[in-house]
Amino acid sequence: MTVKNDPDFEYYLKPPREQVFYKGMAITMTFLRLANSSWWDLPPTLKLLKIHGDMFLIVAPICLSLQVLYLYVYFNELTFTTLGTMFSMIPATLVVNVKLLVSMRTAYKQIMCNLMDKIHIYNFLDDNDDFIKMKLLKVERNTRWLTTFLVSFILMDWLLWSVIPLRNNIINKDRIANRTIRLETCLYMWMPFDYGYEFRTWLITHAMNVYLVFTGGLVLSFNDSNNFIFIFHFLGHVDILRHKMRTYFTVKLNDIDTKGKIVELIKYHSFILSTFKDMEAGFGANVTLNYLQNLLNDSLLLYQIMVGDKANRLTYLFMMQFHMGGLIVMSFALEQIRIKTEDLALDLYQVPWENMSTSNQKLLIPILLRMQTPLVFEGALGLQTGVRPLASIIKSTFSYYVMLKSSIE
Repeated sequence: MTVKNDPDFEYYLKPPREQVFYKGMAITMTFLRLANSSWWDLPPTLKLLKIHGDMFLIVAPICLSLQVLYLYVYFNELTFTTLGTMFSMIPATLVVNVKLLVSMRTAYKQIMCNLMDKIHIYNFLDDNDDFIKMKLLKVERNTRWLTTFLVSFILMDWLLWSVIPLRNNIINKDRIANRTIRLETCLYMWMPFDYGYEFRTWLITHAMNVYLVFTGGLVLSFNDSNNFIFIFHFLGHVDILRHKMRTYFTVKLNDIDTKGKIVELIKYHSFILSTFKDMEAGFGANVTLNYLQNLLNDSLLLYQIMVGDKANRLTYLFMMQFHMGGLIVMSFALEQIRIKTEDLALDLYQVPWENMSTSNQKLLIPILLRMQTPLVFEGALGLQTGVRPLASIIKSTFSYYVMLKSSIE
């Protein structure tokens, strides 16, 4: 399908600030304290949303602390089901807290502010080049599909965490009345009042927990979606650079025009390198955190799915699909950075440099040398991302699952 025949192109041709998707992202991330709409030069959001974001920054660590305290105080009284819930939710709460802290770093804010005017492919559109237009279409579609996937899975999981404890409590109402088991909820936090057997206090606590799980889930999904926006646009820039190298010198040029094209390639490649460094500085901690969470938590989620309470298996299944599915897509996307930059030097070497003047040939040497080394995204703590660590995590997940199953049985 050509650009002119594509029904979506006119919409994506608009500046990103005019698109509903980015307006919605800005509002939601302001609400979650992951960003501020002013970073993208968008109209300020409602003051109430910003206040909520500031309050959530305080509430999140309190929520984590109270969960750990509850685990410490009631550990000997907790059932297998309750322990499974807590050991699934505490790591997720920890990840939410760290992601909120990362969003306060200068490097994170800097790259976020650069999206609209510097990194977004819209800024590089050329009326005479359909390749860049189609690349923009592909990037924007992938971004929206992936955001839909992440948000849908987290909302479905949130719905299950909200409804299934209520269902279990109705089924077990006689045992709860006899104080044989406690009322179930989705977050177990220490409170100065009893909500394990008193329905009214449980209802208030569960309503609060439903809100906290909803907000925390959105932090996880929108933070990952934000990472993918930058990764997809970066991959688009690498493809555009390759396209430029393959097409700029197919027609006969004089020395001045040839020099201009070479200088443009040098500047574009320098932009790609600087953007890559900014991405590592801004999102490296988030990426490493995703790998660590999956390494430590997936085996427990798998155990809950395979061996745990049947009523909660679907909840853990959606939870694992969100975490593992997101990590798989991110790993392959980051691996694409290495693959696409691995042979850039070969494309540059294919240009008709032998027909260029000596001064223009010398201009090609520095960029040719810089392209020799592929770009490998390095997260925090020096983590080399991509398919290899993903394969190690999947292997470790099944190993830890077998060990956990055998030790408990």
